[in-house]
Amino acid sequence: MAAPQENPLEVYAKGTKAWFADEEEGWIQGTLKDKSVLPAGVKMVFSVDSRGKDIVFESPMNKLVASKFADLPPLKNPPMLEGIDDLSNLSYLHEPAVLHNIRLRYLQEQIYTYSGIVLIAMNPFQRLALYTPDIMREYSGKRRGELEPHLFAVAEEAYRTMIRDKKNQSIIVSGESGAGKTQSAKYIMRYFAIVDDLEKKTSPAAADGAGGTTEIEEAVLSTNPIME
Repeated sequence: MAAPQENPLEVYAKGTKAWFADEEEGWIQGTLKDKSVLPAGVKMVFSVDSRGKDIVFESPMNKLVASKFADLPPLKNPPMLEGIDDLSNLSYLHEPAVLHNIRLRYLQEQIYTYSGIVLIAMNPFQRLALYTPDIMREYSGKRRGELEPHLFAVAEEAYRTMIRDKKNQSIIVSGESGAGKTQSAKYIMRYFAIVDDLEKKTSPAAADGAGGTTEIEEAVLSTNPIME
């Protein structure tokens, strides 16, 4: 005998937080303070502290059932998941949750976030100390997920998989104009160029804190315009 399906409306208890579209902020959160569920329809009142007002959600029951309750306000994730480094681990994965999580990380100068096998990168529009030889050395030999999300983690995984499986690997860098695709591709290729030297403490490339380039590195980086 199949177990009875849970009514999605039961999740919306008093105090539940949900997201609402906003022209200024994109999305704002509200806290449920009153709910009325009748055979004919649903009415929920959310308090929005940032606006000092209430938002009322109303919908006929037949419309909600027809949409499989997809029209209900998107729920906010619990505080313990805010700023998580992999979006696939969120309890509720939808547009406002994704944008909110990436925004929180961006404000902490954590410009990289995983979404499963995908790495989301936000252009910081400033110089950050994220690409030094010391940082490269930290990611060398590490499995993806052991450290914070980073371009070097993706490059390291591709490189080690290529060595282990002896098969070509691909890293696709895509995004809108100005998103930082060119710079990201350069950092990935720079990692490939000196990855073997990173594990050699006496290597000139590994010891060069000033970021000087070797002949191999320059050769790899020079292919960037062609590859683009």
